[in-house]
Amino acid sequence: MTEKNADKYIIVFWGAGNHPSLLPISMGLADGFRELGKNVAFCDCTDTECVNACFDLMRARQVAFCAGLNNFGMIWNVGEKEIFKTYKEYDVPHVSIMLDTPYNKAVSGFDDYCPKHIVTLLDKTAEEYVRLAYPDKAGKAIFLPLAGMESDNAEDVFARERCYDVVVSASTWGAGGTERQWHGNGVSSRVAKILDDTADYLEVNAEGVFAALKYVLQARGLQGDEYLRRMLPYCWDLLLYIKSYRRLKAVELLARNDIPVDVFGNGWDIVPFAGKLKLHGPVSYEQSLEIASQAKIIFQDQAEFNHGAHDRVFTGMLNGAVVVSEFSHYLAEEFEAGRDLFMFDWQNGDKQVQVIHELLADESKRLSVAVSAYGKAVRRHRWANRAERILEAVDVLYGVEV
Repeated sequence: MTEKNADKYIIVFWGAGNHPSLLPISMGLADGFRELGKNVAFCDCTDTECVNACFDLMRARQVAFCAGLNNFGMIWNVGEKEIFKTYKEYDVPHVSIMLDTPYNKAVSGFDDYCPKHIVTLLDKTAEEYVRLAYPDKAGKAIFLPLAGMESDNAEDVFARERCYDVVVSASTWGAGGTERQWHGNGVSSRVAKILDDTADYLEVNAEGVFAALKYVLQARGLQGDEYLRRMLPYCWDLLLYIKSYRRLKAVELLARNDIPVDVFGNGWDIVPFAGKLKLHGPVSYEQSLEIASQAKIIFQDQAEFNHGAHDRVFTGMLNGAVVVSEFSHYLAEEFEAGRDLFMFDWQNGDKQVQVIHELLADESKRLSVAVSAYGKAVRRHRWANRAERILEAVDVLYGVEV
């Protein structure tokens, strides 16, 4: 039976961390709920006074549910037992908004305890991984890519001068790309061969780590959950390798095809093709939004969200840029290729990126694509859209209608 909670609060937790997007995304989520007319308490987990005020709201049964990026709102400096006891005693659902795949070791929250705990997934194939790795989360995960963000100049999105032709806004990633770290780490030769074949498959197919690993196992006749479960610990090493490999390969693809590209991020000064790039170094999250609003084209690898999407895709669209993205099955469903965006894959990329030259030479065509994508992104890929999906999940699973 659904409980009415129209006047109750949604607490959105955030806290300090090493990723520049933590605060902007947390604020975006809070603003999404507010746009839907909900009461929101925005709580800094490092502010004792703010945390105590939120506990007071829980004790007064004035909280419908809580949400936070990764494990924000789940783990406390004052000790884990206090928050766990509070959630259990006051029966408050918690939604963890994940920032990456469940096998990224920098992402926490999947295995944190809350009696009513929902986790979000950036890629549809991650649902099966979560079912195997965290069986208590089965049926409690929702596919929810991060939403796009608009710059402060959103009101004149198509009137602004665009001084950057093609923008890549990402640092080189991880410790992979040159070495497959499962070699020499006590991994048996047969398991290493399975991982090598998975990496080979990922290098030429727009697919995610877990889906590729499942494909390789099944191709060997190793069917069933137990084979997959035994191989789950190696997903991190595969992610380290392919995420770095693809990002380097994507930007090299531009350089090789003489496409002018402005790169914002760390690590690009030491790549072999650095001389063909316009390097700007790292920028803040807020600066990256401003850059997106001044870009004609945003070029984006998907990391490995090939059944999902990176939020830079939606951010580019919401800021009036044309997006050229690594192939994603989800994006192919959400947008019309050639009309709303363009995609490339790892087998035909040299041919596919030639459209960038066409877009730079024909502003009317570029603008037509940008306007079409903008309309769809505004309707479906802002934080208010994601907030509505969260409200649905909390209502369906726990009967909490806000």
